[in-house]
Amino acid sequence: MKNLLVSIVVPIYNMEKYVSDCVKSLVKQTYQNIEILLIDDGSTDSSPEIIDQLALSDQRIRVIHKENGGTATVRNLGVESAKGEYILFIDADDWLSNDCIEECVKEIKENNLDVVRFNYVKEFLTYSEQKQNTFLKSEIYNAEECQGVARQIIGLIGEELAHPENQNFLASACFNLYNRQIILDNNIKFTDMSKIGTFSDGLFNIEYFLHINNFKFLDKPFYHYRKYNEGSCTSNYRKDFLKRQLYLFEKISALILGSDNQDFKRAFESRVALSTMEMCLNALKNKDKFKVKYSEVKGILKDTTIRQALKKLRLKPLPFKFKIYYFFAKHKMVFSCYMLTSMLKKLRDKRN
Repeated sequence: MKNLLVSIVVPIYNMEKYVSDCVKSLVKQTYQNIEILLIDDGSTDSSPEIIDQLALSDQRIRVIHKENGGTATVRNLGVESAKGEYILFIDADDWLSNDCIEECVKEIKENNLDVVRFNYVKEFLTYSEQKQNTFLKSEIYNAEECQGVARQIIGLIGEELAHPENQNFLASACFNLYNRQIILDNNIKFTDMSKIGTFSDGLFNIEYFLHINNFKFLDKPFYHYRKYNEGSCTSNYRKDFLKRQLYLFEKISALILGSDNQDFKRAFESRVALSTMEMCLNALKNKDKFKVKYSEVKGILKDTTIRQALKKLRLKPLPFKFKIYYFFAKHKMVFSCYMLTSMLKKLRDKRN
């Protein structure tokens, strides 16, 4: 592993404001044996010209232009096009600390790891906030423990429900340095969010962690996650979100089908139940009239799959405000759930 090559895949769609800063952080990595794949996903702004110019400044940068197809198609193309033994994904509006790759490669070389995961910082306009880790220890996990991590990505169980805000702490693909061959050998793909609504990264990570022998978590904030990009897909209303989420649940269920691990089943039910809040928050992002948004919330709370999961959700471990929210959801109290969701949305909008 002396000359281990790391490929960094950057999906780019209309990121003219941010992409230069992102690439600057990659070029400045203290670990030099990298290739940077800048993949333009049919941008309509000046991003294509910007990245073409950036490629002229460093021979490690490769540019690919393609028709618009979404982040999943870009990342899958990146895996196929990369030459590195290990691969990292970064969003074009974010950036890495300069020693990120060096620290991860050091761990890989010393311990022959299948993946190294690190922590991140939320970057707001006026302040930064490091994500608090409530699950992982800074140690090497064996194959059996990796199954446990896969379970945590699927969903929370037991006392983990005391921190429902961390349900997706392990989901993102941007905080991992992966063994590319494992991805190729097991045909692990990213699924387009136009099909599953959200959690494309989580679905990818569940499958990846089900196939590995070890990994290590570094509780170091190497990744800087920009939280003030209004063009981010997470800030916009997503149409037919319930339908797409139900398809996501089918995909997760298929991954654990046949497993006799009851924790997988409990985690899956928890995932479905806790997704209620996200779906209701999405409904309120709709610019349409109150009646339309209210009807969408009502449809979520009355869906059969959601209802079955909510019935099994234990309220006791949840923090007080979540207990109230999911009590309303459990009992199909549509108006109360709508009003509380509206309050949560206002608080989030104010904070961001």
